[in-house]
Amino acid sequence: MSEFKFNVTLKGSVAYIDLSRPNEGNALTRAMMFQLANVLRTTGQNPSINLLVIEGSGDFFCKGRDGKGESRSGMTPYEIRVQMMGAVLDVYKAITDVPVPVIARVHADAVGFGSAMAVACDLTLASSHVKFSFPEIEHDIPPTMAMCAALGKIPAKALSYLIYSAEAVDAMEARQLGIASKVYPQETFDNDVAVFIEKLSGKPRLVLETIKKYQEKATHASPDMALEYAGTLLALVRS
Repeated sequence: MSEFKFNVTLKGSVAYIDLSRPNEGNALTRAMMFQLANVLRTTGQNPSINLLVIEGSGDFFCKGRDGKGESRSGMTPYEIRVQMMGAVLDVYKAITDVPVPVIARVHADAVGFGSAMAVACDLTLASSHVKFSFPEIEHDIPPTMAMCAALGKIPAKALSYLIYSAEAVDAMEARQLGIASKVYPQETFDNDVAVFIEKLSGKPRLVLETIKKYQEKATHASPDMALEYAGTLLALVRS
């Protein structure tokens, strides 16, 4: 069996990272998650790239984690944390580490880790027919890592309901809850997303980097510090 590799396509200043497992619902193993995190970081460091787009094909954007063949037998809690939980968390961290915007192009349903990864992205563009869900509690798993990706993006009460109920929400409700950034009609999804990406990718990388950096840092700052940081960053960019 050949080694798995994500399909990365460069189009102008946009890097498209295909999850590349349509026959498995684009579900990812732990090893694939570590590889995805590496691809995100490496691609994001390319100074000619202004946007990264995570996408897939088939019946799912991402069906979640592929745990076939996994075993925790004989592993210490530390090994479980680093080798198993660390794979999921590394993807979320890599999305944050990429200096430019990372976009989730959600053409079909997102489940579990798939939903969390979409939420973790800077922008989530969804087709009108898709659904998002966090079904982990149905398997007696407390999805703390998925919740980590959603903190600050989904209101606390709404996140609690999504996690405790495991209910799937449609694209329009997902936008209202902060899961999706924009919902496009299914019939025009491909074209609408392409138009948006082409326009945004034409902006200077420095501008896109600065916006992402400010939003990440200022969220955790006091109002006074957020004001000061905003002025300082803009002065540096404009000088």
